[in-house]
This record gives sequence, C-alpha cells and structure tokens, in this order.
Amino acid sequence: MAQYLKDEVQEAILAAALEVFARKGFRSASMAEIASAARVSTGNIYRYFENKSALYEAAVPGTFVTTFRRLLRQRVEAARGVKDLRKLEPGAPYRLLSEEVLAFSLGNRLRVVVLLSSPEGTPHEHFAEELVQFLLESATTHFHARPAPPTRFALEELYRNYVTTLGRLLRHFEQERDIREAVEALSRYHLTGLTALFEP
Repeated sequence: MAQYLKDEVQEAILAAALEVFARKGFRSASMAEIASAARVSTGNIYRYFENKSALYEAAVPGTFVTTFRRLLRQRVEAARGVKDLRKLEPGAPYRLLSEEVLAFSLGNRLRVVVLLSSPEGTPHEHFAEELVQFLLESATTHFHARPAPPTRFALEELYRNYVTTLGRLLRHFEQERDIREAVEALSRYHLTGLTALFEP
C-alpha cells in the first residue's frame, strides 16, 4: 500500500511537471509551481527528484526523444521518390508513418510540446532547430533543388514557423479531433506551398 501511494505521488509530480514545463518552459518553471500543480509540498518533490533537471529527465526521458526522432526520420524517408505526397493512397507507407507520428504525438502531447516549444536549458534544447534543419535538407533533396541563399533563408524560416506552429497547436488543443484537424490543415498548406515553391 505504501509503495502504491509513493508511485501515485511520483506520477502526480511528473504529470504536473509536464504541464508546467509545457506552459512556461523549463527555465521559467519553478519547483514551487510544480508542487502546487501536483498538490504536494515543494519539499515532497525533493524526496523523489534531486533537482529540476532530474525531474525533467524523468518527465521527458531520452528513450522518448530517441523514439520520436526515429519516427520523424522514418516518415521523411518514406517520402523519397514520391512526386506528389498529396495524391498518395491511405495505405501508402508515408501515410501510415504520418499516422504513427501523429498517434505518438497525441499519446505524448505535452512531451512533444516541451521538445518543440520550450526545451531551453535541457539536454534537448536544440531539438526543434535540429528538426528544422533536417526538414529543410530533406525538402531540398526531395525536390532535387539547390535554392539560392534568399530562397533558402525563406524556406528555413517557413520550416521554423512550421515546427513552432506544431508545438503551439498541440499546446492549444487537448481533444484529438481538434488536433487532427489542425495538423491536417497545417500539413495541407505546407505541402501545397512546397510544391508551388519548387515545381515550375
């Protein structure tokens, strides 16, 4: 019974930490705010976690980040050789992997928000920017393009906004239906824009 209560308190602290990290960012979040959200004393948190960094590592473990990064890369790789992603059948590998990434993000909504929106001060503070660069390079490779510096700059900013918007919509919406609708709208706009930019 005592172990069950201990596990329950720890889970409440982790859930509260994710909520506060997603809302305020890791740097701005305080242990007192997390304790308040978890409805425990600040001192009680330190019975389970040595400091805020240890709490972050438990809330956003490296295994989660590795899995998310792998799924994102697999999704991009599935687009290779596909001329128009918008015309793919529902059972195409790219469609299936897109659904897997979305389902994973829905199941780990706040963790993804932290990674994409507010990881400053954590071991993953460069995750979003690395994703932007990966998507940029993947797009230019996909379209066999060597954009001039001004176009490349604009494309990089578009991808930066794309990643930021994904994080913001996951933070803004909680219902799966709303998230799916917003992601679909963003993706449709994004793919149309890429096609118009690279194809004559």
